[in-house]
Parts: sequence; structure tokens; C-alpha cells
Amino acid sequence: MGKSAGIPRDEARSAGGQYRRGVGFVHPKAWQVLLGVGLLLTVVYVALPYGLAASSLYVIATTGAAVGVGMVLLQHPRPRAATAWALVTVALALAATGHAIWYWLDLHGLEPFPSVADIFYLSVYPLFAVALWRLGAQTARDDGALVDALIVGISAAVLGWALLIAPYTYDPDLTWLQLLVSAGYPVADLILLPLVLRLVFLHRTRITAHGFLLLGMLAYLAADLLYAHGNSTGWYTAGGLTDAFWLIAYSLIVAAAWHPSAKMEPRAHTSPAELSGRRLLMLGAASVLVPMVILFTADTGMEIIRVAAIASILLFLLVLYRMAGLLRETQNQARRLEHLSHTDPLTGASNRRHLEEQLAREIARAERNQGPLTLAFLDVDHFKRFNDTHGHAAGDALLQEMVDAWRPLLRPTDLLARFGGEEFVVVLPHVDAQQSRLVLERLRAVMPCSQTCSAGIASFRPGDTTDSLLGRADQALYAAKNSGRDRIILASTDSLPDPNLPTPEGNH
Repeated sequence: MGKSAGIPRDEARSAGGQYRRGVGFVHPKAWQVLLGVGLLLTVVYVALPYGLAASSLYVIATTGAAVGVGMVLLQHPRPRAATAWALVTVALALAATGHAIWYWLDLHGLEPFPSVADIFYLSVYPLFAVALWRLGAQTARDDGALVDALIVGISAAVLGWALLIAPYTYDPDLTWLQLLVSAGYPVADLILLPLVLRLVFLHRTRITAHGFLLLGMLAYLAADLLYAHGNSTGWYTAGGLTDAFWLIAYSLIVAAAWHPSAKMEPRAHTSPAELSGRRLLMLGAASVLVPMVILFTADTGMEIIRVAAIASILLFLLVLYRMAGLLRETQNQARRLEHLSHTDPLTGASNRRHLEEQLAREIARAERNQGPLTLAFLDVDHFKRFNDTHGHAAGDALLQEMVDAWRPLLRPTDLLARFGGEEFVVVLPHVDAQQSRLVLERLRAVMPCSQTCSAGIASFRPGDTTDSLLGRADQALYAAKNSGRDRIILASTDSLPDPNLPTPEGNH
């Protein structure tokens, strides 16, 4: 069962935001248009009286959704996990065929359930299942996400059996074929649910296309469950809100396929072992669900089972509360360790490891956007003499006071790192060389203890690496030292003296 919307146009923008040649050219917001068209068709379908016009609109909209997803596969570059989207295309085409058969039978006064249409409807589920699995298949480790998804899925299966499947098994008026088909839909939904949750837990819906796909799948499952319950209780009628959920589901799937982020390679934002507070709450609710089903479905004469179910719920809630406390403590420790791994213990500035990580990201950004990026090496003048005169404790205090004085003069996007000893590096994104000179002059003006410092500035050039950019700034710093100290030299514009020339007091 299912129904849909969405009519495609040409080609979506690539994940990086650049337009490329493919089948044609499409506005990057085409997915919004397609989603809007799908939702509009949903409203029109619900507003129309049930009959030939409404059923024709439904079949056309569903076919349009299949064509829409299929057209994405003709683009260049193709979406990530193109095989998964191809399976979704086939699934939507099967659903459209099933709709056409079902409506034809119903409009001609024939019994549409069970019928040949159910063969097409039930064929949709294994295709959706394989597609969902393949979308998360390239994540290196997903065992934690899969186990969490199975916990929720098994609990949902117990509830689904109690509310949707069991009533069919106790209905003496159903034939074996009707029973098989009626139970087939909720069973298939319960198989899909862990796969949907696995994708949620793997990527935490940070990819917009996956978010739309997940919402679409959840809408599809909701429609199936409403249909199953409506059929068992007799309130379902064609052309109502239940059918609208299928249309909404297919509209969201088309939007997911056409969204530019469908071409993005997902990155693992968390380790498989990480357990967020929201996920813990979801797993706790799922685990409590099973004894709650026992509590409300046990016969009145089974008081022992009821008491055991209540005790199980209370015990698990206490265990959940204890786990939440341990989780908070673990997360606090992890944040402290993360901070220590990126921070210089003496000054509180970033350490060299963090500098290299962040500088690599900034270089990639500057290469991609062709934006300015400057880097400056700073070195305290005559630091050895200061240590010999005042002691190493005073030298450490000087570095601490210097960092404390510099921090308020830098933007949150700037990076101040201790490179080693009395050498520091400042990374200034979106700032050219002349602007960076003004920033460094302000830093030099607040040097504590009447000390001075020298600086060398290097601007990013296309093709630069972390080493080449640091190397040019370091060369400029040595040139500043060899030119008399207490000055700034721009590696890109100033003439650099030979850094190997001796100075009266050495390079430092």
C-alpha cells in the first residue's frame, strides 16, 4: 500500500554547491518545488470526492514520484549509494502499479482485498529494506546503531503484535489468505522500523536528504499501521487522511532524492559506543514498552503476572536513572579529556596538535572558497635572558599573562596556539596580510613586563599545505629576528634576509 507525489525537473546541484553538467540544469531549490507539488497534490486528493478523478490523480502522482526519483540517477554526479535510490525507484513503480490495480477493482465494485494489488504492495518492502541498509552500509562500524535499533524494533514488534496482528489471528471470518495478507503489512513495517532507526542512529539525521527519507519512511509506516487498524475495526475508507499519509511519504522521498545533500558522503559524528541522553531515553521507553503490554493485556485472574510487570517497569526505570547519571559523568570526563588533548597545559592556548588539525581545515576551506587566510608566527624577544634574570617561574608567568592579554583581542574564529617554548602561532581566517599586521600590532602593544616580540606573517596561496604555510611564516619570523627584533615581517611582500645569518644574540 502507498501513494505519492512529485514531478522532477532536470538536475540538482552537487553536494559541494557547484553546478555540474548532467541531463540538464536545474535550480538548486528544485527539491522544494517538488515537495510543494507533492503536498499540494495531497491536499487536492483529500479534497476531491472519492471516485475516478481522485483515484486517477493518486496513480499519476505515485507514478510521478517513481519517475522523479529515477531521474536523479541520470544526473552527474549521481547521488551517493545510487543503487539504493534505484531500488527506491523500482519500489515506487511497484506501488504505482498496485494503486492502479486496487483502484480499478474498487471502482468496478470488485473486492480489492486480497488481490493481485497486494503482491505489488508487499514487494515494495524488501526493496525499501535493502535500500535503507545500503544507505548506511559505508559506515565503518555500525554495530552499536544496529543493536539500539533492534532494541526499539523488538519492543515495537511486541506492541504491533498485540494491537495489529493478534486481532487478525482471532478473527474466525478471515480466510487463510486474508489472514496472511492482513498480517503481512504490519510484519513488514516492523521489519523496516529497525532499518529506519539504524540510519537515524548512524548519521543522526545530519544529512538533510536522509532526514527527508526518514520522515518519508515514518509517514509510510504510519499510513500502513492506520490502514491495518482501520481495516480490523472497520473505519477505513478510501480517499481519506490515511491515504494522504502515503502521498506525504512519497513526496518526502522525492524531496530526499533531489536534495543536494543526497550526494554527500556521511561522516561518523559519534563513535558506535556513544550513547546520547535522547537515545538512552528512547531505548528506555522501548524497553519499558514490553512489560507495559503484558500489564494491560493480562487477564484479570493473572495478578502475579501484573505484579511482575509493574515491578519490571519500576526496576528498569531505576536502572535507567542510574545509567543516566553514569552517562553524564562519562560525558563530562570525555569533554575534559578532549579539552586537555587540544590545550597547552601552561598557557591554556591551543597545543600544536590542535593547531595542525584546525589549520588543515582552514586551508581546505580557503582552497575551496578562494578566501583569504593568514598565519603568523610570534616569538618573545630575549626570552632566555628574561628566564636567566628572573627565573623560569617568572618566564612561565610571562607566557600565561601574555596569552591572557592576547585572547580578548582575537575573534572567536581566530586560533591562538603555543607552537613550542616561547613561540606562538595565530591563525586568522578571512583576513588578508595587511589586516593581520594590524591585529599583530595590537597583540604586541599589550606584551606584559615591558617585553617585546617579533612576528612573521604568511598569506595562504593556492596549493599551500600546512607545512608550506607554517614554513613561510617561520622564515618571516627568523627574518624579523635577524633584522633587529621587535618588528613584523610579511613573508609575501617584504624582502626576507637570509635566516641563516647570525645575530648578536642568536635567533631567540
